[in-house]
Amino acid sequence: MKSKLLMALAIAAGCGTIIFAITQNSSTNNPSCAGVQGTNHQVMIMDDKPDNDNIKGKLCDTITFMNMDNVAREIAFGPHENHVPYDGVAEKVLNKDQSFTITLNQAGSFHWHDHIHDEVEGFFTVSK
Repeated sequence: MKSKLLMALAIAAGCGTIIFAITQNSSTNNPSCAGVQGTNHQVMIMDDKPDNDNIKGKLCDTITFMNMDNVAREIAFGPHENHVPYDGVAEKVLNKDQSFTITLNQAGSFHWHDHIHDEVEGFFTVSK
């Protein structure tokens, strides 16, 4: 009985180490921004054009997308028809005067577009 208990504890300890290692690796690639006050970048879409179509930000900054036009916008990330989620959002519908914000939690270069009117688009680059 004692040896079974020791074996169970050893297995549990090993699993804890693996889970800790996976968590640490994930946070390196996708940092927690809780409590971090980054810069807020804004993209205002007006007259079928974004006012800021090439944002350069840092990890934990934010981007707020605002629709000022009278048509609905479906903001999507990645190439048209092959959306790739960023900060948990693959696409988000915005009616007039609505907005939403993402946190820049992954370094690299990214594309966003209006899935309904794909000529409305922009890019953002996130550095560490």
